Amino acid sequence: MLRRNSLFIFLALLAWNMSAQDSDESLDSVALPVDSFMVLVERHHPLATQARLIREAARAARLKASGNFDPKLFSEMDNKRFDGKNYYQLQNSGLEIPGWLGFKAKAGYELNEGLFLNGQNTVPASGLWYADISWTLGRGLFIDERRAMLKQARLLEESAEFEIDLALNQLFEDALNAYWDWYASYQEVMIYQEALRLAQFRFNAVKRAAIVGDEPFIDTLEAAIQVQDRKVSLQKSRADFIHKRNILATYLWLEGQIPLEISGRAYPVYQMAASDLILPEDWFSSHPALAVYDLKIERLDVERRLQIEQIKPEITLNYKFLNQPAPNDFFANYSVDNYNWGLKASFPLFVRKGRGEVLKQKVKIQESQLSRDLKAQEIRNKVAALENELSLNAAQLTEIRAMVNNYRRLLRAENTKFRNGESSLFLVNSRELKYIDSRLKEIATESKLNQVQAKLAAAAGVLN
Repeated sequence: MLRRNSLFIFLALLAWNMSAQDSDESLDSVALPVDSFMVLVERHHPLATQARLIREAARAARLKASGNFDPKLFSEMDNKRFDGKNYYQLQNSGLEIPGWLGFKAKAGYELNEGLFLNGQNTVPASGLWYADISWTLGRGLFIDERRAMLKQARLLEESAEFEIDLALNQLFEDALNAYWDWYASYQEVMIYQEALRLAQFRFNAVKRAAIVGDEPFIDTLEAAIQVQDRKVSLQKSRADFIHKRNILATYLWLEGQIPLEISGRAYPVYQMAASDLILPEDWFSSHPALAVYDLKIERLDVERRLQIEQIKPEITLNYKFLNQPAPNDFFANYSVDNYNWGLKASFPLFVRKGRGEVLKQKVKIQESQLSRDLKAQEIRNKVAALENELSLNAAQLTEIRAMVNNYRRLLRAENTKFRNGESSLFLVNSRELKYIDSRLKEIATESKLNQVQAKLAAAAGVLN
């Protein structure tokens, strides 16, 4: 977990204007740990917010699909008057309730009157209550468009969670790469600042020795060149540091989509990466990219089942219970002999359209399955390669640190010999350049090790 104090201090620094120039003091004022940085990225980065909107879009799609099963009130009226005569007036109102497994229920009240009323529309003067039940026995019995849309919407909502994981994995990987690039550039500035300080100190010492005749004046020229070279290197490293800091700032936002700027007083903190990142045992089976493919295949299979349903005969059975209302007893006139029923059946002879759609969906499923298998192999290979790279970088860092320690010992020994008059300025500079070069390699390898660890976690789908 994060230390809140460091996060709050850093947020205060972010509010400062960056008009102040960088200085040695401004580079070591307050730490920005990688955990604090990632909290800001996760909470407020626009891409993280956008990723979470995928969930809302999926919920909206499911809500829309569920609306196909909402009960519906209806009312119909049709009236014709001509030449002062009421030809007919038809009224029909009620409630329609969609159901599952091909069922649909409807209850209503019908009142019709007029001089030229169609015989089949004739009802008692008090009107006619009815309860209508229809059942699809063929096409649409096991699945229809409404149920297919709802099933696909549910799968899409489940898939949205994995798509969010994928988007956040990529965002976090990019953010961590930017952080460790910033770390490396900051450490380079620190190295060259110290190198310039040592070169300046050595130049002053050689200059004093030359004045009193202990050293030749030509050595002051070599020492001065070293000072100039270190100044140039420091300027280049500072320019690179500012560039990497600005890249890092693109990942920092406050709530309300307010972009932040990183103060020159903020600096990164090194965090040793594990030489062998232990992935969860189920990382592959629960990988979000593969889960997205699996759910896509399920959605295609729902569509395939729907298309199979279309090649079945269309058979709909309808039965309507009829009842004439009475003033004191609603069911006084009810009789099982009062009803209306019907049967509707149709079937295309060759069903070529339906069979073509089914074949089309099968091809889509096969394509998606092949893509999924290819993606699975790519993930396995990438994770295996990154695990190997992580182990090699960790071993390399161990060797480089040992080399840095040896170069440091050589430099100290050479400086001792130089102070005793047993060495030359050229040898001291040569030892120091080797030491600086090894320190730069150490910093680059530290940064690379953390970046590889982030890539490995992202590739395995467990970074977010």
